[in-house]
Amino acid sequence: MRKFLSLATLFVATVCNAQVVLWNGDDKEVGSDGGFWNRAEPTVVEDEGNKIMKFTLKDNPGGWDKEHCNFALPLGDVNFKGLRRMTLRIKMGVNHNVLVKLVKDGDGGYNTGRLFWCGNTNEWNILTFEFAAGPDNEKIADTGNTVLEIWPFEEGDALTNVGQTVYIDDIKLEGPMVNDVAVRSLADNSLTGEIVVTGVIGKGNYQCTWDGDWHPEQYDDYAVLCAKLAPTATKLNVSGAGRWDEDWTAIRTKCPNIEIITDEATAIQQVNLRQDNTDAIYTLSGMRVKAAKAKGIYIQNGKKHVK
Repeated sequence: MRKFLSLATLFVATVCNAQVVLWNGDDKEVGSDGGFWNRAEPTVVEDEGNKIMKFTLKDNPGGWDKEHCNFALPLGDVNFKGLRRMTLRIKMGVNHNVLVKLVKDGDGGYNTGRLFWCGNTNEWNILTFEFAAGPDNEKIADTGNTVLEIWPFEEGDALTNVGQTVYIDDIKLEGPMVNDVAVRSLADNSLTGEIVVTGVIGKGNYQCTWDGDWHPEQYDDYAVLCAKLAPTATKLNVSGAGRWDEDWTAIRTKCPNIEIITDEATAIQQVNLRQDNTDAIYTLSGMRVKAAKAKGIYIQNGKKHVK
């Protein structure tokens, strides 16, 4: 059973910036807090200047027979922030399904599994796993998901691939966020006034499975964002968010007077037009503030300043 990656999925992964990074090779290494468990000989190596994780599948006749055929990353206090779409980069020498599980201990521990087809041998593949749909999706909490397991082969096929080398990088959770909260978690029509969106905003199609059948999945972050906007919303600043397949039609229809800022240059230009004091300080959304107290990007005298 197999499915090929869609062009949309490949494009998504090249442009998005996730909010919750589970692994990127830079801040979590083997033996450090949050690093991969010692299964399948985890080793940090470099690939074109980027740190990636290398695994070698091996047999373990003295213990659990599949212990060294999967990769386990403790999640610790990682906050999913309401995000339910996970992507990762993977490279291996055969075409096969890749299984991921979110494991939770205590309170009726469970495994929530999703499979995606990895179809380009010895090349980097971008896989997308959707946890907003399918079994046990309602059990996934923002916190308390203890371990992420990655099986480069389905469990029943694992031991037939002993000796294979697998590379993994950039395990991320993605979606639009406002004030560090996933838009999906907000109430409908709750966003009003001036709104700054971070994270990623996109839409696309892909297929994954959890029960032996392939399920076509569609995601549309623009539609999700539209549902959360109140008709009285006046400004939507998405200049700091990664975006693809942009479609603002529904938002403009619901909020006919809304101003959508899609790049910093536009924001700076609009702020310059509004300045009545050369020393005035503005946020990227055009709001005037007394002082740049919080971390972020501010505009003063027509120039950006990072605090």
